[in-house]
Amino acid sequence: MPQALALLPLLIAGAGVGTSIYSMENAPGTPKPVPPTQAQTDATAANTRKTQEAALSQQLPGLQAQTGGSLSPEALLQLSTLLSGQAGTPGIGSSVQDLISKMNTGGTPNSPGLTPGGAFA
Repeated sequence: MPQALALLPLLIAGAGVGTSIYSMENAPGTPKPVPPTQAQTDATAANTRKTQEAALSQQLPGLQAQTGGSLSPEALLQLSTLLSGQAGTPGIGSSVQDLISKMNTGGTPNSPGLTPGGAFA
């Protein structure tokens, strides 16, 4: 009987370890993040496109002046992607295509184009 009393603390400690392992295994995990809605994704894409177009458009006047206007719109925009640090970013190709169409057509009803109004001297 005295040997059984000596083993009693070990048995109690073993039961406590088993209980804590069980509770760690069955504890609820961290909640999974909610994926963005289609509206949030569309808003993010539109914001990214506007940011990219603004970064490219800021390069255009200086590049036109430095090259004497001798570059095609495609080459001008490709050079502006490099100088603005936007080369290789996701979606830059479609932003470049939008800017090329704005340059060639003078813009759309919602976007007046890239050239300023008025007469050039």
